[in-house]
Amino acid sequence: MSGASQSVNPPHFVISSEGEILGEDTPENQELVRRVVACVNACDGITTEELENGIINDMRNAIAQAAPLLQERSQMTELLQREIRTELASRKKNS
Repeated sequence: MSGASQSVNPPHFVISSEGEILGEDTPENQELVRRVVACVNACDGITTEELENGIINDMRNAIAQAAPLLQERSQMTELLQREIRTELASRKKNS
């Protein structure tokens, strides 16, 4: 992308408190309203200040770091459970 900014015509609508579109009813505006509603619902409980300070990116980064560790732990747990079942079956067979 070049450094030049492109002029974008903003949508011409208002979202009512019930989530209805007031203004131009176009597919693009409907999709924007859908996205805004999803964002508002997803951010329930997060303050505006936290959003402005980048908490969403912080949370995404934390999840990106934690997810592989949790997946590895889950795989190790499954392996250990298999080993325990095998050992118990072997002991039962030999007794």
